[in-house]
Parts: sequence; structure tokens; C-alpha cells
Amino acid sequence: MFTSVRAGLSGVFAAALIALAVLPAAAADKALKRSELDDAAIKLEAQIKSDAGTVNKPAATLRHDADAAFQKNDFRTGMTVLGQLVTVAPADATNWLRLARTVLQIRARDDRERALLLDRASIAAYIAYQRATARDLESDSLAVLGNALADRKLWRPALDAMHLALDLRESADLRGQYERLRTEHGFRMLDYSVDSDAVSPRACFQFSEELPGRRTDFSPFVAVEGQDKPAISATDKQLCVEGLKHGERYQITLRAGLPSTVRETLAKSADFTIFVRDRKPFVRFAGKAYVLPRTGQRGIPVLSVNTSAVLLSVYRIGDRNLLDTLLGYDFQRNLSSYETARITDARGAKVWNGELTVAPKLNTEVTTAFPVDQALGQLKPGVYVMTGAPKDAISNDYDQLASQWFIVSDLGLTAYSGHNGIDVFIHSLASAEPIARSRCASLPATMKCWPPNRPTKTALHISKWG
Repeated sequence: MFTSVRAGLSGVFAAALIALAVLPAAAADKALKRSELDDAAIKLEAQIKSDAGTVNKPAATLRHDADAAFQKNDFRTGMTVLGQLVTVAPADATNWLRLARTVLQIRARDDRERALLLDRASIAAYIAYQRATARDLESDSLAVLGNALADRKLWRPALDAMHLALDLRESADLRGQYERLRTEHGFRMLDYSVDSDAVSPRACFQFSEELPGRRTDFSPFVAVEGQDKPAISATDKQLCVEGLKHGERYQITLRAGLPSTVRETLAKSADFTIFVRDRKPFVRFAGKAYVLPRTGQRGIPVLSVNTSAVLLSVYRIGDRNLLDTLLGYDFQRNLSSYETARITDARGAKVWNGELTVAPKLNTEVTTAFPVDQALGQLKPGVYVMTGAPKDAISNDYDQLASQWFIVSDLGLTAYSGHNGIDVFIHSLASAEPIARSRCASLPATMKCWPPNRPTKTALHISKWG
């Protein structure tokens, strides 16, 4: 038995182990029942029967032969004999459990064989559990399954199998194994972080397993010194204490018993001293899309935090590169210093750079208008991008800069899609007057001014005919 290795079985069982991550609380007959493991069990049993061939010995003789092999510590022979035994008596869960234990005692020749033996020991233990009719035998089968999974370093399935085994029968040895495994690999806090740069800071704690849903009240398990009812939120594997303040220190306690979705709670209470630092200097722009008229007052709002000045640069895209830029990857996203250098080298030019002085207010976002017309003077129509960064901020060429793309134009467009094409109305942004109809002569053949006798001082109405 097991003389021929079948890689497919390992893959089936690996998929089945993932399904063990969340065990059902109850089932019609067995607490642990998975279709993936059932499929793996069918394949293993078929392989054992194929390897055993025709068995002429009765079960009692096979048990005696197995005992004789074990007295010589010949576990490979014992495994072969037990394979014949489960072939002639497949419904006997005791035989399957003994087979699983025997496979675990075999010294593997290499890591590959060890992984396959653990796979098969686990499946045999699962078959024993499914066919057991006594609680003690169910518990023993789950204990072997849990140990095999732990040897595979599949901690969550191992813990769940052991937990079910203890539910069926308490065992001091298994309890000790379970508690040790739970301490190292069970539900626990992994790390924490402080979101100091947010407008409303928070401290977040990351756990090894998912937390219950929004309806769960975590307040009995989270204490913040000086606060009777701290604001708490939980999402997936993270729990956060909200509404903290910059520049303040907090004592936060996570109490033992904090629940999870895997039938385990936080084993020990933990205390944390959290300091919320001031926000880092930061710059951003108010929006992505911006159109500036060629004439009149023009300004772009710059939003900054904890900086007295913002370093700004303005780049204009060359006429020949407008289409590639508008349809490309860079348009309307933040750029790095490296990418702005590429604009200067290949696609356009830097038209201005300098400092914008702001009046900072500690940890508060301040809005300052950058006077485009005063700083740059008369701008040519086209596509521009302005980048900003806090003065004296440490960065490298690949850090993203706050970027505001904007278009300088004297034309305002309004488009409507109709059954016969797209109608476009074009007005001046400076005066709101329609553009002159003299431009109709330059339209391509697929576009026409409509109606043809419309007076000159009205909106240009263009229809695209298919």
C-alpha cells in the first residue's frame, strides 16, 4: 500500500484543508463534514483497494499480522497490512484510525513523501471520524486529524479539529496540545497601528482571524482610560478605537474574552500606551478636473497641512503630445518627480516653479488659492499640470506628488447624444457668447453646422452624421 505516489490526491486534500478554516457548529450527523474531504476519502479508499488487490485472509488474521509487524517497529509493513484490513472491513472506524496512526509513525525518506504521508494520515483519520459510532472514537479520530494538520503547519484547521475533539471528550493531553497551539497560532492580536495623519486619528489593532459583524458589542472588551464609551469600529480582522486627538497619549486595554468568528476568544488581556503625533506636512488639491478661462480672475485651491509654504511647479504639455497625454496613463493622476522630468524632456516644458506661502494652523487643513494669472501671466491654451509638495519635505524621485491637471481654454462645450449623432454647442468662457459661425468652413465632411441658416450670433450647433 502507498507504494505508488499520486500527486493528484495531495492537491485534492490541500484544497480540502482550506475549507476547514471555519468548521460548522453542527450538522445533521457529524460536526465536521466537508464535501472536499469526502471526495479525497473516496479517492484514497479506491487507491487502497487497488494496491491491496484480492485479499484472501480474514480480518482477524490481518490484525495479527499487523501486530507482528508493529512488534518489530516495521510500520511500512504494518501500513500495508492495515490497507488490506480496511479493504475487507471498510466500515470499521477502528481500522481506519489505526491506519492513520501508523502512517504518522513512518519515517519519511524525503520532504515530498512526508507531505504525502501526512495527507493520507489526515484523510484516514477523517474517514475514521465519519464512520465512528461512539463519541470516544470520534474524539480520538479528530485528535489524530488535528495533530496531522499541525504537522503540516495548517494551524487553523488543526485547532478547529482539536477543539471539536475536546467538545466530544475532555483529555488532559489533548487539552495541553490545544492550548499550546492556540497560544502560538490561535486567535490573537498580531499588530497595531496609529493613523495619525487622518483628520480624526484612530488606533487600530490587527488580529489573526476575522471579528464578528457590526452587531457585536465590543465595548466590554475595549477600555480607554478617561473615556466611558470609546468609539469602536470593527472590519474584517481589524478593530479600531476612533475619535482620538493629535498630540495626546492614551492608555488602551484589550480585555481577555474579545470574540472572533472561529469559536476562540482573546486568551489574555493586553495594555497599550498610544501616542497620537501631529500630522505630517501634507499637500493636496481640491479636485481632479479643472478648466481655466483664458481671461478673467483665475485661481486653483491648494490644501495643505502643517507647512508654512508649498513648493509648486507648473508644466505645459506640447501641442503635438496633447492627444497621447489625454488618452494616456498619466492624465488626471498624481505624478512623481521622475514623471514630471519626463514631461520636461519629451512632452512639454516647465513654465513656472516657486513657493506659495500659507498660514498654517496645527493639524488643520488650510486652503490657499494659487493665483495662476498673477504668477504665470497670460497662458496659452492647452493642457497643464501643477505639482505641489510641502517645503522641506523629504522625498525621492518616485514618491507621488500632489498633482492638479487643468485646461486653459476660451471654449466651453456642451454635448448631447441623439439618434443621428452628437450635437455640440460651443460658447466663449469669457463672455458666454456663441462662437462665430465662420469656423463652420473648417469642419470635416462628417460634421455640419445646423440649421444652415442660423444667425451668426447664436450657438454653433454641430451634428455628426454617420
